[in-house]
Amino acid sequence: MKTRTKVSWLVLLSISLISLVVTRAGAQLSPSAIAAGGDTCASPTLISSLPFNDSGDTTGAADDIRLTGCSGFLSMPGPDLIYAFNVFSGNNLTFTLTPTNQGSPCQPNQCTYDPSIYIRSGCAQTTGACVARSDVGNAGQAETIMVSGLAPGTYYFYVDSVYSVDEIGGSGAYTLSVTGTFGVPNNTRFYTLTPCRIIDTRDPVGPVGGPALAAGATRVFPITGPPCNVPLAAKSVSVNITVTQPTAPGHLILFPGGTPPGVSNINFRAGQTRANNAIVSLSPTGTISVTDGQSSGTTHFILDVNGYFQ
Repeated sequence: MKTRTKVSWLVLLSISLISLVVTRAGAQLSPSAIAAGGDTCASPTLISSLPFNDSGDTTGAADDIRLTGCSGFLSMPGPDLIYAFNVFSGNNLTFTLTPTNQGSPCQPNQCTYDPSIYIRSGCAQTTGACVARSDVGNAGQAETIMVSGLAPGTYYFYVDSVYSVDEIGGSGAYTLSVTGTFGVPNNTRFYTLTPCRIIDTRDPVGPVGGPALAAGATRVFPITGPPCNVPLAAKSVSVNITVTQPTAPGHLILFPGGTPPGVSNINFRAGQTRANNAIVSLSPTGTISVTDGQSSGTTHFILDVNGYFQ
């Protein structure tokens, strides 16, 4: 709700700062929850393709941001989870966050979670500015933000609450839906491909086969050329990422090369099979790098491509 009275003026002055069945066939796999937003600015969950659907729970999350810079949001002391996304010219996005009870939308008076959502151009409260916000509902009600025409760049979507972690309403489970378009990168067009499996580490050892990804290691895979005929001139690819048979929890980061970015493309727990859509930039030689963020163990990695930007 918009009006809160539990935070005093003196306190304000003191504030400083995701199971699928995996087949061996080449058909594209459907995405599922990717283990919710990241808990800190160092590890936000990337919204890399649309539509995007996720589920999560802010219970036990850190309170990374208090002063949001959003009009009417003087203080947000609740535990928050963070998503990151990149936009280009022509963007138009709708974010809908719905409190849930055992995975289903809350019925009237069923849930106590009262979330607040907002978008910032910088993750930490000492950087960037508030772009949009919503806190119009009561406990258990959905919150929606619609934005368009954002300046190209990276933005951060927060799941937060005006109530603190130890107050009723301050944390809970939710689902997130993001629809629309990120826009189109300058001087590129999108070309569709028949869904094609390009990487499967369950296959025999080879450039796009085994072995499984190892904890803490980065592996480089060729993307252009056979078997999916992505042209060398492609700048990025639209893909479906799947992890299966992980021996320990972790995450994967897909990137063109160099230093891995601070956002994961997919998170997972031990023994889970999970999938997520993404748009991944290619290196000048047509490769991608994949970093395994497990602290120990291995996981199998599958990549299906369905289009490219050129």
